[in-house]
Amino acid sequence: MQALNESLNAKKDSKTALKTTPVAHAYIKTTAKWAIVNEMEIAVEFASNDIEQTRKKVLGITDVSCFERYGIKGPQASKWLADHELAIPSNPNSWALSNQKDLVLRLGSSEFLIEDQLDDVASKKLADITRVEGLYPVVRADAAFILSGSEVLNLFSELCSLDLRDSSLLANDVVMTQVAGISAIVMRQNLNGEQVYRLWCDGTYGSYMWEMLLEVAVELGGGAVGLSSYKN
Repeated sequence: MQALNESLNAKKDSKTALKTTPVAHAYIKTTAKWAIVNEMEIAVEFASNDIEQTRKKVLGITDVSCFERYGIKGPQASKWLADHELAIPSNPNSWALSNQKDLVLRLGSSEFLIEDQLDDVASKKLADITRVEGLYPVVRADAAFILSGSEVLNLFSELCSLDLRDSSLLANDVVMTQVAGISAIVMRQNLNGEQVYRLWCDGTYGSYMWEMLLEVAVELGGGAVGLSSYKN
């Protein structure tokens, strides 16, 4: 991921107003290595690569709040997104991958969440387009996470109010549920050849969600994984 590789060596520009991950408060007691990604300070490393790769196989928790997002809703939303060459999920509460880069989540019949991965800018481009009648932007200030490893479903069995086994959560399903008592969006996807789960929640609960996920991860033999573990 070129954007991440470049950011690992980036220095803070005093003229740039940097954002801070919603999970920052929970990092205070760690020795995380930080970098600037999409103008947000984010933890890119918590331990050696070998340790983090081992954690990923068991139960890794990664903060990806720095991914750019764009929300839109309204009766013309699906047509407008299709006109801008994004793949549109055919059903509510489902997701699609557009151009192998952008996640497009259909949260209802007419509300969408678009999330760029590290090296794409579709969300930024959409945000810059002149508004159209019948379309309404939805401010996104999510805390976002990647959960990986063999023990993920055991974590969800402790924290989630729904059964998220593969037989219950189909490949392109999006579910809105409670995780650790907080409203969250959950889906699963293949990322760099491995199956992972994605979780989004209101950013004001980011540190709390991180702490709850990490506590269970450590109990099950996993732990924190930095964003650099997902670079190409």
